[in-house]
Amino acid sequence: MGCCFSANDGYEYDDDAVSGSANEVPRVTGVHQFTIRQYSGVKGKGVGKSVLSRNFTVAGREWFVRFYPDGYNSDTSDHVAFFLQSLYRPSCGSVYHVEFSFALLGGGGGGAVLHDVRIDRPCRFDNRNNSWGIRKYIAREQLEGAALGAIHDDALTVRCTMHVIQRRRGADRPVVTGAGGPVRVPVPPSCHARNAMEFLLSGDAPFDLEIHVGDATFGAHRLALAGQSLYFRKLLYGQVGNEASSPAIRLREMSPEAFGAVLHYVYHDSLPPEATKGRNAAAMAREVFEAADMYAMERLKLMCASNLCRFIGDDTVSGIMELAKAHSCDPLKKACENYMKRRRIPFNPDS
Repeated sequence: MGCCFSANDGYEYDDDAVSGSANEVPRVTGVHQFTIRQYSGVKGKGVGKSVLSRNFTVAGREWFVRFYPDGYNSDTSDHVAFFLQSLYRPSCGSVYHVEFSFALLGGGGGGAVLHDVRIDRPCRFDNRNNSWGIRKYIAREQLEGAALGAIHDDALTVRCTMHVIQRRRGADRPVVTGAGGPVRVPVPPSCHARNAMEFLLSGDAPFDLEIHVGDATFGAHRLALAGQSLYFRKLLYGQVGNEASSPAIRLREMSPEAFGAVLHYVYHDSLPPEATKGRNAAAMAREVFEAADMYAMERLKLMCASNLCRFIGDDTVSGIMELAKAHSCDPLKKACENYMKRRRIPFNPDS
């Protein structure tokens, strides 16, 4: 189960307070604790206006919480609302069934549960609807009342617990049965790509390419690189240049650390820890993002863009926005715009 925390002011976070992990399928659980500070200043935004938590990751997707202090709509304006939303709409055909609950915590977030509302059925997150919530979570009068004690030092804390149900394709189809039991044999998920990568990493298939980056030398398989990058496909199997037949190539566009992260992605389909945690994580994420764009590795580029969202702040948002524009990354650009809107930082949406 993953657990992380966020607050709605300052947008500065302690990396040690953010962690995430997933249990085995078919159910992945995540917990996110969201503190809304300066509540007296937040309310009065208007009906339908929301305050957003920071992004958090559960089941490989980015999510965030919306808090509506003045009500979700005019019919529910006497209640506050909480919604769970995925950062991006799932691709066409992808569906996530999610159970979730919101619990108000006492004692500035460290106390007992004061009010808990949970969805009684799994909600379907797909490319048509990526937001579900509770419009009448609690009456504002009750929330602000001294009897409940939910507001402490002009702040309130809600804990969102979510369970993503991992349904395999075809899981909803009935199994035809007869007197002798089921007559359909279940087929496990594909392990084709995983088997190929495990073989390449086993050492049974020697590296056939040396890559020199700065003072470092990396070993790799030409097919693995070409399979993940159009740039390397043309470089290593194209008709132009000597690289197609050479046992070694030299790259001058990046640091050895950044290329090591690219190579880690090629073999593991993930970012290495040093690209997501530590003092140099922001700089590393930026450099790997630029490399992914240059090497035409779109999934890696979007993974880095998602990672860069963690570092968006008042002092960094302009630079990250320019990076997104320079590398034609609309999702990252949109994330920066949304942050600037929330923080009321001027920007030109047409640039």
